[in-house]
Amino acid sequence: MISISNTVSTYGSNLLRRQTVSDLTNQLAKAEYEVTTGLLQNVFGELGARAAQSLTLRSQMASAEAFVDSNTLLANRMEVTATALGTMRDIAQEFLDVAIANRDAPGSTVESLQMLAQSTIGQLIATTNTTFQGSALFSGTTTNATSLQGWDEVNDASGLSPADVLAGIVGTGPTTEAEAEAMIAQLDAVFSSDASAGTSGYETTFYNGTDLLDESGAANDRLSARIDTGTEVEYGIQANDTAFTELMQGLAMIASTDPATIDDEDAYNTWMTKAVDLISSGISGLLETETALGGQQARVESLIEVQQSRIDLYNSQVLDLEGVDEYEAATRLTTLQTQLQASYQVTSLMNSLSFLNYM
Repeated sequence: MISISNTVSTYGSNLLRRQTVSDLTNQLAKAEYEVTTGLLQNVFGELGARAAQSLTLRSQMASAEAFVDSNTLLANRMEVTATALGTMRDIAQEFLDVAIANRDAPGSTVESLQMLAQSTIGQLIATTNTTFQGSALFSGTTTNATSLQGWDEVNDASGLSPADVLAGIVGTGPTTEAEAEAMIAQLDAVFSSDASAGTSGYETTFYNGTDLLDESGAANDRLSARIDTGTEVEYGIQANDTAFTELMQGLAMIASTDPATIDDEDAYNTWMTKAVDLISSGISGLLETETALGGQQARVESLIEVQQSRIDLYNSQVLDLEGVDEYEAATRLTTLQTQLQASYQVTSLMNSLSFLNYM
């Protein structure tokens, strides 16, 4: 009977042990990752056909996260806008409280009214020119333009300042009711969006943002944002909206003419009634604008909550697919550490053996 003896060379034995250590090290690294993250290391390799479901969920979660980020930014912009509108309304109301006492006839504060109107216009222009992250709040889609021109600053587009336009129409002020009515008619044209006002128009000299109407007379686009899949919100508020133009016209009428110098009773009454009523209407318009903006803010904030809930749901579903049993992973890690330690010990022992030790 022939006996066959199988032998393994020292080199082959070393290679086998090295491969074993390498395999254990790779398994240990995988176990460490899964214990640390709670997720499978090779998601698509282990999920198989369910990997497509995981990809879909992650895509939906990324989309929801993008909406939350952009909507949070939009909500912050809206909050700054709302604050600016409230500040404008308060400033204008303070002036109105003084002006209304002089509406029908000169009162005790009439001599200070012109100076107060000029100061109020300056404050309103500064507030209207508020920006958010470098973007103008009230310039429409022309977000890089200063919304309102300074009262005494020449506008490059027209070569005039707002003060120049008023001076050209009002001069030293109305002396008769007929003059007052004629001047008011010219100012109504200036503060409208009618292109016939030419270089003296509000949108040419007073305002630097997007016009309300294009050359064909159609409404220009407003600032808008996509706040969810298939959902957009138009949130643009412009300093050439009616509330702003009414407020600015009423203040400009008093800022450009000292009411105390209008001697004709009928002229005074016509001029001041128009100016004060415009300011009052402008303040009401600002309040309506604030209210509408508040509704949009509530909508965006509510949607952010919904989208955050979606993210939580998607994340939970992803964990159900890609997650690992933490106890099982920890047990596997401990076992692999023990095996690797034993392998190192065996390798060390084998490497220390030598035939010379037994001679």
